[in-house]
Parts: sequence; C-alpha cells; structure tokens
Amino acid sequence: MYRKAICTLALLVTSTAISAQALTASQIVEREVIVHNADGTQTVKREAADKVTPGDKVIYSLNYFNDEEAPAENIVLVMPIPTEVTYLDGSADTSGTTTTFSVDDGKTFAGRDDLRVVQANGNERSARSEDITHIRWVINTPVAPETGGTLSFSGRLQ
Repeated sequence: MYRKAICTLALLVTSTAISAQALTASQIVEREVIVHNADGTQTVKREAADKVTPGDKVIYSLNYFNDEEAPAENIVLVMPIPTEVTYLDGSADTSGTTTTFSVDDGKTFAGRDDLRVVQANGNERSARSEDITHIRWVINTPVAPETGGTLSFSGRLQ
C-alpha cells in the first residue's frame, strides 16, 4: 500500500529589522532507502518521497533563506508532524537553534525531556515520540543577508 506523506509548514518571523516577507522557506520530503550493493555492502541514500509505505523512514527538511539586505532576527520556524508519521527521537536538528516540541497540536512547546501528556484518567506521563505533533526551531543568531540554512527531522510512516 502506497501513501504519500505530506507536511505543511508554519513560518513565523518576528523582527524589527525586516518584514515577514524577507525570509523564504521551502520544504523537502525524502525517504531513506537502503541499497544492497553487489559486493555485499549497503549504502543509505535519500530519494523523493513520492511513494512511501508503512515502516519507511521519512526525512523532512526545511530550507530557509534571507533574501533581504538586512540580517533576519528572531526567526521562529514551526513544522507540524503528519498524523501518519511518528517522530524519531533525537532526529531533529538542534545546532544553532533552541529546539522545542509540542504534544498539543502546537499550542504549547517544551524541551523534549519536559514534555508531558495528560491521560484519559487525568494522570500525567512522559510524552512518547508518537505523542509529538510539532517541532519548533528558534534560530539563535541573525541570518545574514543572502544566506540561509537547513533544519530537518525524521519520522517513520505508520
């Protein structure tokens, strides 16, 4: 059974130096493929996630670019995790960012170890990877004009 995994992107930019239109972002969705070579070795590669099947590892990359003349500051990027995908713990890029997660559809965010879920009986438990609904990156330094970067995370199609 083939299913296409789609993820939308919420892009929030707050800055006094530039307008919200100054930062452009694009998303790439790929799946991880293991190629068995003739010599018995394996190579891991990525390909477009046009068709994915349950169990496939899917990589969501977010490319951002400052196309203004001034540095972009206070950049907040939020990416929802599709409901049919389970976030793979430890896969979110954290370098140069403050990375937080949500278990309530992006209403609140916290560090991975601080995430809690309220169960039906009212008791709380630590959040599991399948509870995570959104990832938020706050870029810690200004993005210089005509530069950008890439942030990503991985998940497994259910």
